Amino acid sequence: MSFKFKYLVSFFLALASQVVFPFPEMIRHGYSNCITCHVSPNGGGLVTPYGRALSQEVLSTWHRENESDFLWGLVPSPEWLNLGGDFRYVQTHLDTPDTKTGRFIVMQADIEAAASLGKFSFVATVGKSHEVDPPKFIDNFFSRRHFVLYQASDQIYVRAGKFQRAFGINLPDHLVGTKRGLGWDYGSETYNIEGSWIDEAKDIFITGIFGRPDNRDLDREKGVAVRAGFNLAETHKAGLSYFYGNKTSSERHLAGPYAMLGFRKDLFLLAEVDMVNEHPKGGDPRWGWANYGRLDYEPLQGFHLFVSHDLIKSDLKVGNSLKRTYGGGLQFFPQPHFEFLGSYQKQGNRQISSEDNDFFWLMLHFYL
Repeated sequence: MSFKFKYLVSFFLALASQVVFPFPEMIRHGYSNCITCHVSPNGGGLVTPYGRALSQEVLSTWHRENESDFLWGLVPSPEWLNLGGDFRYVQTHLDTPDTKTGRFIVMQADIEAAASLGKFSFVATVGKSHEVDPPKFIDNFFSRRHFVLYQASDQIYVRAGKFQRAFGINLPDHLVGTKRGLGWDYGSETYNIEGSWIDEAKDIFITGIFGRPDNRDLDREKGVAVRAGFNLAETHKAGLSYFYGNKTSSERHLAGPYAMLGFRKDLFLLAEVDMVNEHPKGGDPRWGWANYGRLDYEPLQGFHLFVSHDLIKSDLKVGNSLKRTYGGGLQFFPQPHFEFLGSYQKQGNRQISSEDNDFFWLMLHFYL
């Protein structure tokens, strides 16, 4: 297997691993804060009853009454318990000068629950581990995220546990330059303490990051992240993010703006740009940047056509440090509990080749 082919397989595995379920594009309907639909203040993961109702009324093409309920309402749960789950399956096709091949991959199989007690919520996932032939049966399973959430008031939230830090746009695709390119892709959750202020006009998140004390061999960054977002209009939001991280091999600073612009209910733009200043320990500091953009048109409710691009240049002084992806596709939410996503993209990594390669993939997402 050539080095290029190994890289492309890894690329597709990461591309398929959309391990959370946030929809920042809901800004076009006037929903600027993730907490409206999600248990997590920063979005992603388990949705609230109101979020389920919106998935039925706003996201899906067709629906029946109460169809979005957990397991279609066949398994009722008490008010203090919120249940959900995500399952993702991907068919890929790689077309490079060296090879053409396809794979069917089970990317995610997670169950998630949130138990509420007064102002506290206890949230956790359990899912199938991707470890091959684990030494112990328990190693077949892992928890992607788990945290305790305390709602101090209508605007103030505090949580502690394992989750993604708040930085930029919370995208479901962790491959893009502003996620994977910055080291925040699949499996990069850390243990954090986060405080947030969220109201109708703004939100501010401050996250203290403590790495992975449960597995120090991973050498995850410790530091702080700050994100502030402001509504520019009912369907427009912009913000700034800052991150400082320190680990054994390096320390770095990241900062940049982001925007979520709902031009109409059927047309929106997501955009983010981040500057990176990294200091390898024992080496020279370097500057780089990452950029992501997606323009989406919804001709029929639940059916989206989009074009997107993302790139990351890890060192402004090195010409072949550029990675980029651009293309388009379609996303379809036929009914609650189902999502289909198909895409064709051109992708290039100048460290490997001067040529761009073809990428085709189809994803089925089923949520409980």
